[in-house]
Amino acid sequence: MDKKQKISDWAKENKIPGKVQAVFTAEPEIGGGDWRYVAKEIKGRTALVWAGIPDEPLPKILQKIEEQLNKEHLRSFKRQIFQIIFRSNGNANYGMLIQAGLKTTEQSRAYKAFLDYLQRTHPEILCAHSVQTKPSFPFDTSNPPPAMQYTLHKGFGSEYIQLAQSKYFFHILDWLPKSKGTYLRFGEKLSEWLHPAKDDRLLCCHSGAAIEAMQLSKNFKDVHCLDAREWAKLSFVQNIQSLQIKNARFYHSVLNETWVKKFFAGEINKGKWTIILNPSKSELLTQSLTQAIAGAKPERVVHIVGDLKNAAKEASRWRNSGYVLRKIMPIEWHPNLRRLELAMLFVPDRAGLLGRKPLAKTSQPLSQRISPATNEPYVFRQKSSASDNRRGAQRTSRPHSLPKERLV
Repeated sequence: MDKKQKISDWAKENKIPGKVQAVFTAEPEIGGGDWRYVAKEIKGRTALVWAGIPDEPLPKILQKIEEQLNKEHLRSFKRQIFQIIFRSNGNANYGMLIQAGLKTTEQSRAYKAFLDYLQRTHPEILCAHSVQTKPSFPFDTSNPPPAMQYTLHKGFGSEYIQLAQSKYFFHILDWLPKSKGTYLRFGEKLSEWLHPAKDDRLLCCHSGAAIEAMQLSKNFKDVHCLDAREWAKLSFVQNIQSLQIKNARFYHSVLNETWVKKFFAGEINKGKWTIILNPSKSELLTQSLTQAIAGAKPERVVHIVGDLKNAAKEASRWRNSGYVLRKIMPIEWHPNLRRLELAMLFVPDRAGLLGRKPLAKTSQPLSQRISPATNEPYVFRQKSSASDNRRGAQRTSRPHSLPKERLV
């Protein structure tokens, strides 16, 4: 079945209003995006197998690296590998994350020999670092676990990967789709889709590397990014320093009702807001959180959802909170992926279409609409990033489910 037709049938079956627009997609990147060389149990034995976007051929460089790992002097290292993640820059160059349980001197020597081989032989490998996790099991950077502790040990190269044909960076542990072709054009598409006014303000929740927020910074008065993950903050800081963006702020916190009410209570945060919500694939907003966001009376809410079943639930929550679904944009991150994500645009029900009293426009400050918070407004502080090229440096993050709130 055609992907858009499947969405149209879903909308009809679930009585979802709003126009379903053309599928947003772009030319897929060469090399097939991100790859994982991951340990799996097959017929009672553990073996390393390749996992990537379906039907994409394995790039020759990765085939050569696999051949090298089969050599005798690296076998002690290979036996300890949980996985190797190849993070694509969108142009068939890669940053490598090596997750392995090295316990002996022999295994450590083999690991260093492997790094030396990569540096000598493969300029396409931009960097290579090892990562340890708690709990210890293979993870997927395109859909990271909600609570996991990471420790990154520097191998060679930077922690940051520059996306091809752009000035944008992402931290090697940060969230991004496996294929970058569509993602690199997402901010531009959102600008065309939303038509923001000069004084509109933007809040991006679950922002990840925040590439789309950086792209939209020239279209909005200011941009605010929220994410609980340490790596999202690092990507954000790297990008605003590289691009010299002055109108962007980052909040290191989970998204919940308390944070929403505190943020919008301050006089400094009054204005016309567009809010972008992009939670992980399995994460749903609670009704109380949806109502707290609706209580701030944003002009627009863009909610990106990873599957149709959850999209119907979220549409119902927004309807119960007084917001009308105006239009739906299906997003195809790669043509070989069966699943489409949905960007749903909700606006206040000012015409009374939901059978309740219409939401009126108001010039009343947000601080009067929501109970005032006791704390002072946030202040932007830009921190200089640590050197990327020191050998032996390591960085540890705590699980991002319960971070302390910080503003960069």
